[in-house]
Amino acid sequence: MSEPQRSTNVVERRAPRWMWVALILSLALNLLVIGAVASAAWHFRNQATGFQGILAAYLETLPPERTTALKAVVERHQPNLRPIRQEIRQIRREAADLFAADQLDKEALAATHARLMDAEMRIRQGYAQFMTDLAENMTAEERRGFIEWREKHRRPRRSSDQ
Repeated sequence: MSEPQRSTNVVERRAPRWMWVALILSLALNLLVIGAVASAAWHFRNQATGFQGILAAYLETLPPERTTALKAVVERHQPNLRPIRQEIRQIRREAADLFAADQLDKEALAATHARLMDAEMRIRQGYAQFMTDLAENMTAEERRGFIEWREKHRRPRRSSDQ
């Protein structure tokens, strides 16, 4: 028996050009979004909440018994420092609201900035007391190690000349 004959006029179906362009644009947009999310996650993962995060990360490099002992020093100072940090954030929000208001209240803005400077001075005094207490409980080797570790893990600052 003979095989059925196949048509030699097979029409090849192709997607229209606009569909390919849309597909490539969609892919590029998705990669852009994924890149932005990954960048933000990397940034926030490495942003170890300021000095407290840097110190906590360093303490994790020490032997467990030293980490526990030094974390106890940190925890003793937290109840004193946390409310001042919260107060500073609140005052900064108030100052920003006053600054952005339609009608500038110069006296209120100046008073808010004076409160902010007072709170910032109190947090600096608290950190000075905390660092003195921490240094007193660390060995000389741990203190030197912390300075070296901090310099090694510090993020480069942006130059103001740019």
